[in-house]
Amino acid sequence: MVEISPKVASEIASLAYQIETTPKRLRPLPATKSHFKFNLTNVHQGTSGGFFWRETTGFVLIGQGHSQTHKGDHVIAIRGTASLADALTDATCHSKNSDTGSAVHTGFQNTFASFRDNLSQYMRQPEVQKSTGAIHCIGHSLGGALATLVADWIKVEFNKTVYLYTFGCPRVGKKDFAIKSSARIDKIFRCVHGADPVPKIPVWPFHHAPINGVEYVSDRAQGINLGAHSMDASPGYINTANKNDWHHIYSQKAGSLSQRVVLNYNNRLQTTYSTHWADKLAAALMTLMIDGGAAGTVASLQVMGASVGTVYDLMALSVVKIANMAGYEEQVRGMLGHMLVFAGKYSAIPIELTYKFIRWVFDITLGRLTKAAKMALKAT
Repeated sequence: MVEISPKVASEIASLAYQIETTPKRLRPLPATKSHFKFNLTNVHQGTSGGFFWRETTGFVLIGQGHSQTHKGDHVIAIRGTASLADALTDATCHSKNSDTGSAVHTGFQNTFASFRDNLSQYMRQPEVQKSTGAIHCIGHSLGGALATLVADWIKVEFNKTVYLYTFGCPRVGKKDFAIKSSARIDKIFRCVHGADPVPKIPVWPFHHAPINGVEYVSDRAQGINLGAHSMDASPGYINTANKNDWHHIYSQKAGSLSQRVVLNYNNRLQTTYSTHWADKLAAALMTLMIDGGAAGTVASLQVMGASVGTVYDLMALSVVKIANMAGYEEQVRGMLGHMLVFAGKYSAIPIELTYKFIRWVFDITLGRLTKAAKMALKAT
């Protein structure tokens, strides 16, 4: 079984957006048409939105492989949706258990559940059950998060060969989900843009799959650029459409939240408002928690179903305790000083080692990142 090329995968991710409303016909590009056929009978609806009102629209597009390369394969493409942007960027993001038993973002799981039964009916068709080809799950943005849940569910429920392709995908679940889904899904192609803020949310304790794995970088730009999240327009993921092989896209080890980072307060002005520093600050916080003997707290927070807001309440309390331990005050000051610069605050603000001050620093740091991500999602 052969993976789908970056060119075709990115084309299919874009094609999925055509089904949001009821289209009269689909317009796949030539490279995609040469490998897969799509028709409107294989469009499935789902819901997204808030608790009291949820909009029903087309979410899932299914195609069948017909070329020599992909004969017997099936592709499941899922579109993104701006209506999940508020839930995703809310500083109190909640989690719930996925169909495979691990904690994932509540909004993603609810939307997946809205089209799961229709997808199950398709997967149970005799011709799909008998097929020995791969199931290719593809999505951009929030569609990538949904494609991740679909890929993990299909692997567990139907034991098919599953390949996952995401572009600008946010973090889907807690560490347990990231570890288990990484081990189950046969191949994962996670494509990011160096200046896209969306793959950096939700913030810790959510993780990307695969943990410490490879990510493909469509553009190695620095900083944070709202336009970098676009699928079709420059400076976004359109660059992947020019590549016929994943080996031709720059790849690197994904930024790990488990890397050891200790920050010196005197170097805080080196901090930039960038995706690189978003990862580095999260790693510094994890390092502090572990160095200060709060590894047990970290482990429990990884799997708890509490909101991100509650998690950071508990972490702020832990940081206060660590700051009052011998030998840790400067490490805490260094981390908080760098966070303040990242958040765009005056670099000479006096550091206070109180719960109120530390929780405020967490809020403004996370707030600046999530605001950028929300704007990028809304502009998609």
